[in-house]
Order: sequence, then structure tokens, then C-alpha cells
Amino acid sequence: MTSRLDASLWADQWSPRRPLATDDLTQGCWRQSRPDALTRRYLEHSPRALLSMLVIDVDHDDTLIRALQKPMTHPMPSWIAESPTGRGHVGWILKTPVCRTDAARIEPMRFAAKVEEGLRRSLDGDVGYAGLLTKNPVHGHWTTTWGTDELYELRDLAAGLGELMPRTLPRKTADSSGLGRNVALFNRVRLWAYRARLRYEDRQEWEEVVDAFALAVNHEFAVPLSPGEVGHTARSVARWVWRNFSAEGFSAVQAARGRRNTPEQQVAKRLGRTKIDWHALAEEATS
Repeated sequence: MTSRLDASLWADQWSPRRPLATDDLTQGCWRQSRPDALTRRYLEHSPRALLSMLVIDVDHDDTLIRALQKPMTHPMPSWIAESPTGRGHVGWILKTPVCRTDAARIEPMRFAAKVEEGLRRSLDGDVGYAGLLTKNPVHGHWTTTWGTDELYELRDLAAGLGELMPRTLPRKTADSSGLGRNVALFNRVRLWAYRARLRYEDRQEWEEVVDAFALAVNHEFAVPLSPGEVGHTARSVARWVWRNFSAEGFSAVQAARGRRNTPEQQVAKRLGRTKIDWHALAEEATS
């Protein structure tokens, strides 16, 4: 039988070292020590480098019912933190966090974004939720209902969502929401950066240009990401591309491609893409 999470177990799984936190969202947030952040009403649920929790904002007065009603259309939540109005945040703790640094592979983040969208659909969550801060479930201002202490792999959450999980993410930047915005921003910036890198020789100028491009993309979202998140993505892409792309490297790649593209290979490719008249070839060979 699955046991329940509690405040101490949640705090053990909560991993940011210096999280953003605040008591009043209108006054902004700032990085604090873990003990100080735990005294705030709102705090950052995952480190910047790793996505360790998925959180859905439910802008309805029956959050608890939506989260726990049977039959459930989503896996059992880890916790539900409600305001006095019944609106709240519903969270799931990941067993294997998803990397969000410049060393990250895009597929896990894309998969996480689809899982998050499935959870949002199940709860009819707010598409405009920024996803950065959550209601602190161990703070006395909120009414917290603890769920399972099971840690979820993304594939387990996806299996539990069934048809609610989208097959693809929105193609248009403006239609992206939640983690989908991070994926869309990362994709747009990195694909642009691959092409633009060779035009810049000064690293500081390069990083400033990438940051400006990322901010421009961010304005396309219906609910933009925070400047801090945009800056983090821009720096990650800029530094990775600067390290891995150069004029010398580009020339080497082109040369390698040229060596592979021999005349014989060109003929084979051409024949493979066209309908071959075998009788004509046979007559030509014997003539």
C-alpha cells in the first residue's frame, strides 16, 4: 500500500540550494537560503538546472476535488496546497529530475512539457501559470493535503494520463504555455544560434546578441517567461554554441561531408531517387 507524503519528506525532496521566494508576488521575489525560503508563502519548486517537480495551478474553487476525485484522470498527486478560496497548486515529485542546462538533451524537456500539459488538461489548470514559484506546501497560510510519497518517472505520469497527454507540442511560439515555452524558446534560440555563430568573433558581443534574440522570442508568448529564465536559456545556448561551433570546425565538417559525397555516391543517390529503366541500363551495358 502506498504511504503518504508529509512536510518533512517533501522538504527532503525539495532540492533548490538558494531558491527564489516571497510572501507577496506583487513585491517580486529574491534568492534566499533554504531555511529562510521555507518560511515564505511562495518558493521556487525546482533548481534552475534541474526540473525536479511538476506543478499545476488550478484557478478554480474546488482544487482538492479536481485533484483527488475518483475515477482519477491523472496519477495521484504528491501534494495539494490550497488558498482559503479553494484555489491551489497541485504537485508531483519526479524520481529522475530533468536537466535544464546547456548540457541538456531537448527530448526529455519536450517530454516533460507534454506530461505537464496532460496534467494541466486533467485538472483544467491555468495555461498562464508561470511555473516558477509554487504555494509553499509547508507554510501555514495554505491548507495542504498530502498525497502519495511515490516518486514518479515521467513515463509513469505519461502512462497514467493516457489520451490526455498531447502527442505534440504547439508549433507556433505564441501557442506555447508552461514548460512548452521553455522548449520553444530553447529550440528557437539554438537553431538561430547555429546559423549566426560564424558572424561573431567577440564572445561578449555574441552573448549580448543571443540574449537580445531570446528576449525578442519571449515577447511572442501569450504569457512570457521571466527575464531570469530567458537570460538563463540565452546564456546556456550562447556558451554551448560558442564552445562547439567555429569557422575551423565548420570547414572540417564540410570537408568530411565532401569526402563522403563521392561521384559514385552521387550516382547511387540519384538512381535511388528516380525510377530506374532496367532494360535501358542492360542494353547500354551490352552495346
